[in-house]
Amino acid sequence: MRSASAVRVTVSPPAGVRGGVALLAGLAAASGAAWVAGHAGLSPAWGLLAAAPGAALGWVLGPSRRAELAWDGAGWACDHAPGTVAVQLDLQRLLLLRWEPRAGGAARWLVADAAAAGAHWHALRVALFAGRPEAPTDPAGQPPLTP
Repeated sequence: MRSASAVRVTVSPPAGVRGGVALLAGLAAASGAAWVAGHAGLSPAWGLLAAAPGAALGWVLGPSRRAELAWDGAGWACDHAPGTVAVQLDLQRLLLLRWEPRAGGAARWLVADAAAAGAHWHALRVALFAGRPEAPTDPAGQPPLTP
């Protein structure tokens, strides 16, 4: 079995993703604050005061960075640093990816969008889902057993 062809794509989240993350963060903050207010004997409506700071935090910390993701036929690189990438959510035209650098450090979340990837979208999906090289075999030609 061959590995997928090499592909290099600039991934960046579409504008709606950052807004969606901000909205969800605001709703989560308001919900948590309403729960706390209710248990403190206050009206749960006080929780709405946490919506704006929560949304702002979601906007600031949400996915906004562009990154260059490359598959060379044997391994992945993100912004020229080798590592591994895994698909966490596949919405057909949008992929949520988790990048882990080989040198260690924090994992990074990437959002790949079909519109931004353009003509390279299909090649990126092929590399993500079928791009792993063949598993090594033992001397008898059998693939190794996995737990």
